[in-house]
Amino acid sequence: MKKKRAPWPRWAKVARNILLTALLALLAWDMWGWPSLSFRADLRRAERRMLIPEPETVVELKLTYGNPYRIELSGDVAVMAMYVRGSFFSNAYPTRYILGKGPALLCVPFPVVSPDEAGQPLGCAAYVAVQPPEGSASAVLTLHNEDGSFTAEGVPEESAFLFYARPQPDRDGYVSMGESWFRPEMFTYELAFYDKEGRILQEISG
Repeated sequence: MKKKRAPWPRWAKVARNILLTALLALLAWDMWGWPSLSFRADLRRAERRMLIPEPETVVELKLTYGNPYRIELSGDVAVMAMYVRGSFFSNAYPTRYILGKGPALLCVPFPVVSPDEAGQPLGCAAYVAVQPPEGSASAVLTLHNEDGSFTAEGVPEESAFLFYARPQPDRDGYVSMGESWFRPEMFTYELAFYDKEGRILQEISG
Protein backbone atom coordinates (compact mmCIF):
# COMPACT_ATOMS: atom_id res chain seq x y z
CA MET A 1 0.00 0.00 0.00
CA LYS A 2 1.40 3.41 -1.11
CA LYS A 3 2.13 5.72 1.77
CA LYS A 4 0.38 9.10 1.58
CA ARG A 5 2.54 12.18 1.67
CA ALA A 6 1.96 14.66 4.44
CA PRO A 7 0.26 17.83 3.16
CA TRP A 8 2.40 20.95 2.87
CA PRO A 9 2.06 23.38 5.75
CA ARG A 10 0.33 26.64 4.96
CA TRP A 11 3.53 28.75 5.13
CA ALA A 12 5.22 26.47 2.59
CA LYS A 13 2.32 26.83 0.14
CA VAL A 14 2.41 30.61 0.52
CA ALA A 15 6.18 30.67 -0.04
CA ARG A 16 5.83 28.44 -3.10
CA ASN A 17 3.15 30.66 -4.64
CA ILE A 18 5.23 33.79 -4.03
CA LEU A 19 8.27 32.23 -5.70
CA LEU A 20 6.23 31.07 -8.70
CA THR A 21 4.66 34.52 -9.08
CA ALA A 22 8.09 36.19 -8.90
CA LEU A 23 9.44 33.78 -11.52
CA LEU A 24 6.54 34.47 -13.88
CA ALA A 25 6.98 38.23 -13.40
CA LEU A 26 10.70 37.93 -14.14
CA LEU A 27 10.02 35.95 -17.32
CA ALA A 28 7.43 38.50 -18.45
CA TRP A 29 9.82 41.39 -17.71
CA ASP A 30 12.46 39.65 -19.81
CA MET A 31 10.02 39.16 -22.69
CA TRP A 32 9.23 42.91 -22.62
CA GLY A 33 12.94 43.70 -23.07
CA TRP A 34 13.80 44.53 -19.44
CA PRO A 35 11.91 47.85 -19.41
CA SER A 36 12.68 50.50 -16.82
CA LEU A 37 10.13 51.14 -14.11
CA SER A 38 10.09 54.94 -14.39
CA PHE A 39 10.38 57.70 -16.98
CA ARG A 40 13.66 59.03 -15.56
CA ALA A 41 15.24 55.57 -15.30
CA ASP A 42 14.29 54.75 -18.89
CA LEU A 43 15.69 58.07 -20.09
CA ARG A 44 18.98 57.54 -18.25
CA ARG A 45 19.32 54.06 -19.76
CA ALA A 46 18.73 55.48 -23.25
CA GLU A 47 21.39 58.13 -22.59
CA ARG A 48 23.90 55.49 -21.51
CA ARG A 49 23.26 53.65 -24.76
CA MET A 50 24.06 56.90 -26.61
CA LEU A 51 27.24 57.22 -24.47
CA ILE A 52 26.01 60.46 -22.91
CA PRO A 53 27.44 61.12 -19.42
CA GLU A 54 25.41 62.25 -16.40
CA PRO A 55 23.64 65.54 -17.15
CA GLU A 56 25.06 68.80 -15.82
CA THR A 57 21.81 70.77 -16.16
CA VAL A 58 18.25 69.45 -15.96
CA VAL A 59 15.05 71.31 -16.81
CA GLU A 60 11.77 69.47 -16.26
CA LEU A 61 8.49 70.89 -17.50
CA LYS A 62 4.89 69.74 -17.34
CA LEU A 63 2.97 69.42 -20.59
CA THR A 64 -0.60 70.68 -20.72
CA TYR A 65 -1.96 67.12 -20.79
CA GLY A 66 -0.10 66.29 -17.57
CA ASN A 67 2.97 64.33 -18.68
CA PRO A 68 6.53 65.46 -17.87
CA TYR A 69 8.95 66.77 -20.46
CA ARG A 70 12.64 66.72 -19.61
CA ILE A 71 15.64 68.60 -21.02
CA GLU A 72 19.11 67.45 -19.99
CA LEU A 73 22.40 69.13 -20.90
CA SER A 74 25.74 67.38 -20.79
CA GLY A 75 28.70 69.14 -22.36
CA ASP A 76 27.92 69.85 -26.02
CA VAL A 77 24.92 67.50 -26.07
CA ALA A 78 21.30 68.27 -25.25
CA VAL A 79 18.67 65.57 -24.80
CA MET A 80 14.99 66.46 -24.96
CA ALA A 81 12.68 63.66 -23.85
CA MET A 82 8.94 63.22 -23.66
CA TYR A 83 7.09 60.71 -21.51
CA VAL A 84 5.41 57.90 -23.41
CA ARG A 85 3.09 55.58 -21.56
CA GLY A 86 3.78 52.00 -22.62
CA SER A 87 1.47 49.04 -22.15
CA PHE A 88 2.75 48.38 -18.64
CA PHE A 89 5.69 50.73 -17.92
CA SER A 90 6.74 54.36 -18.30
CA ASN A 91 8.95 54.99 -21.30
CA ALA A 92 11.07 57.93 -22.44
CA TYR A 93 11.24 59.05 -26.07
CA PRO A 94 14.52 61.03 -26.27
CA THR A 95 15.89 63.24 -29.05
CA ARG A 96 19.58 64.14 -29.04
CA TYR A 97 20.97 67.46 -30.26
CA ILE A 98 24.67 68.16 -30.83
CA LEU A 99 25.31 71.77 -29.82
CA GLY A 100 27.85 74.00 -31.50
CA LYS A 101 30.02 76.55 -29.75
CA GLY A 102 28.20 79.38 -28.04
CA PRO A 103 24.55 79.93 -27.11
CA ALA A 104 21.68 78.07 -28.74
CA LEU A 105 17.90 78.11 -28.42
CA LEU A 106 15.92 74.89 -28.00
CA CYS A 107 12.17 74.78 -28.63
CA VAL A 108 9.85 72.48 -26.69
CA PRO A 109 7.57 70.95 -29.37
CA PHE A 110 4.45 70.81 -27.16
CA PRO A 111 2.51 73.31 -25.01
CA VAL A 112 3.60 73.38 -21.37
CA VAL A 113 1.98 74.58 -18.16
CA SER A 114 3.20 77.79 -16.57
CA PRO A 115 1.45 79.55 -13.66
CA ASP A 116 0.36 83.16 -14.14
CA GLU A 117 0.73 85.93 -11.55
CA ALA A 118 -2.29 84.59 -9.66
CA GLY A 119 -0.92 81.05 -9.68
CA GLN A 120 -3.41 79.80 -12.28
CA PRO A 121 -2.01 77.34 -14.86
CA LEU A 122 -1.61 78.64 -18.40
CA GLY A 123 -0.75 76.80 -21.59
CA CYS A 124 2.41 78.32 -23.09
CA ALA A 125 5.14 77.69 -25.60
CA ALA A 126 8.51 77.09 -23.95
CA TYR A 127 12.05 77.77 -25.15
CA VAL A 128 15.38 77.04 -23.49
CA ALA A 129 18.56 79.05 -24.06
CA VAL A 130 21.59 76.84 -23.47
CA GLN A 131 25.31 77.59 -23.24
CA PRO A 132 24.83 81.28 -22.32
CA PRO A 133 27.95 83.46 -22.29
CA GLU A 134 29.89 83.56 -19.03
CA GLY A 135 28.57 86.16 -16.62
CA SER A 136 25.00 86.11 -17.96
CA ALA A 137 22.57 87.35 -15.32
CA SER A 138 19.48 87.71 -17.52
CA ALA A 139 18.26 87.07 -21.03
CA VAL A 140 15.50 88.37 -23.29
CA LEU A 141 13.91 86.47 -26.18
CA THR A 142 12.07 88.23 -29.01
CA LEU A 143 10.02 85.77 -31.02
CA HIS A 144 8.47 86.34 -34.46
CA ASN A 145 5.85 83.95 -35.83
CA GLU A 146 2.59 84.01 -37.77
CA ASP A 147 0.80 85.63 -34.83
CA GLY A 148 3.21 88.56 -34.52
CA SER A 149 6.20 89.44 -32.34
CA PHE A 150 6.50 88.54 -28.66
CA THR A 151 9.06 89.30 -25.96
CA ALA A 152 9.80 87.04 -22.98
CA GLU A 153 12.12 87.43 -20.00
CA GLY A 154 14.35 84.46 -19.24
CA VAL A 155 13.91 82.44 -16.06
CA PRO A 156 17.29 81.15 -14.81
CA GLU A 157 17.48 77.34 -14.72
CA GLU A 158 20.96 76.30 -13.51
CA SER A 159 23.18 77.00 -16.55
CA ALA A 160 20.28 77.80 -18.88
CA PHE A 161 17.41 80.26 -19.31
CA LEU A 162 13.78 79.21 -19.74
CA PHE A 163 11.27 81.36 -21.64
CA TYR A 164 7.48 81.16 -21.68
CA ALA A 165 5.45 82.83 -24.43
CA ARG A 166 1.82 82.86 -25.54
CA PRO A 167 -0.47 85.10 -27.64
CA GLN A 168 -3.10 87.35 -26.14
CA PRO A 169 -6.62 85.89 -25.80
CA ASP A 170 -9.18 86.80 -28.42
CA ARG A 171 -12.44 88.61 -27.67
CA ASP A 172 -13.94 85.43 -26.26
CA GLY A 173 -10.94 84.81 -23.99
CA TYR A 174 -9.68 81.91 -26.10
CA VAL A 175 -5.98 81.43 -26.85
CA SER A 176 -5.04 79.65 -30.07
CA MET A 177 -1.43 78.54 -30.68
CA GLY A 178 -0.56 77.07 -34.06
CA GLU A 179 2.48 75.11 -35.21
CA SER A 180 4.57 78.26 -35.65
CA TRP A 181 4.98 78.37 -31.85
CA PHE A 182 6.49 74.89 -31.66
CA ARG A 183 8.44 74.33 -34.90
CA PRO A 184 11.77 76.19 -35.21
CA GLU A 185 11.56 76.32 -39.00
CA MET A 186 8.35 78.36 -38.71
CA PHE A 187 9.58 81.20 -36.49
CA THR A 188 12.53 83.56 -36.17
CA TYR A 189 14.01 85.09 -33.04
CA GLU A 190 16.56 87.39 -31.43
CA LEU A 191 18.08 86.34 -28.12
CA ALA A 192 20.12 88.75 -25.98
CA PHE A 193 22.14 88.02 -22.84
CA TYR A 194 22.94 90.66 -20.21
CA ASP A 195 25.30 90.92 -17.24
CA LYS A 196 24.37 92.07 -13.72
CA GLU A 197 24.69 95.74 -14.73
CA GLY A 198 22.33 95.26 -17.66
CA ARG A 199 25.06 95.48 -20.28
CA ILE A 200 24.57 93.25 -23.29
CA LEU A 201 27.06 90.38 -23.45
CA GLN A 202 25.98 88.65 -26.64
CA GLU A 203 23.08 88.51 -29.04
CA ILE A 204 22.16 85.70 -31.40
CA SER A 205 19.37 85.23 -33.90
CA GLY A 206 17.83 82.46 -35.88
